[in-house]
Amino acid sequence: MVASRSSRTATSADRSTRRYGDDLAHVHDAGFGALARGAAPGLLRLLRGNGIRDGLVVDLACGSGIWARALVEAGYDVLGIDLSPAMIRLARRQAPGAAFRVGSLHRAPLPRCAAATCLGEGIGYLFDRGRGRDPLRALFTRVHAALAPGGLFIFDLIEPAAGGVSAAIRGWREGEGWAVLYESEEDARGRLLTRRITTFRRAGRSYRRVDEIHRLRLLPRGVVLRALRAAGFRARAVHRYGSHRLAPRRVGFIARKP
Repeated sequence: MVASRSSRTATSADRSTRRYGDDLAHVHDAGFGALARGAAPGLLRLLRGNGIRDGLVVDLACGSGIWARALVEAGYDVLGIDLSPAMIRLARRQAPGAAFRVGSLHRAPLPRCAAATCLGEGIGYLFDRGRGRDPLRALFTRVHAALAPGGLFIFDLIEPAAGGVSAAIRGWREGEGWAVLYESEEDARGRLLTRRITTFRRAGRSYRRVDEIHRLRLLPRGVVLRALRAAGFRARAVHRYGSHRLAPRRVGFIARKP
């Protein structure tokens, strides 16, 4: 693999604020869509089992629109919101029957809806910071206000490692015209996960390299459940969406507005 001479590796300032640029958005859609695809059947059954058979679903941190497409095909109206313009461009191509908006899940206006979702740890990302002393509670309160009675809020997060153990993980993956290298480092005391991600994407006869750094809060399920209940939800934690089991230390939350 030869990196393009014309490509630009992000500076340290760029990397800390880059939010799924064009190349990482492409790689994520091509190689990391297993959660949205695998969870979709179970999530649709969950919606219908709670009497939500139509209406608007707000998909926060919607990514490239994989879950939005499944919702549209099942007969729901969809509004997808994501901070990454590159992800929104992909989503509009993938789910043309849905509406999409570039925006923060913490600040974008939320219309009245039957359900809201946030799949894939989106609430934990620190480049989309909430305001106030308790941004988690503020987000849950906003979602609760937007939901119709009986509405569902479904999302997942990463928990801190058991025993407060810090760890580092390295790996790589490749696909047609792309490769990605990643390193995850966990600060257990600070409940912070840092991901350093390098993508290589084919650009003509060479490959373009782009670096990003993502930081995520690690949130214990007890903290999340208390915040949900304080916002007015009845909530429970799960380890699977239907038959799709979440990855280790990923916890899903099913919150219902009475």
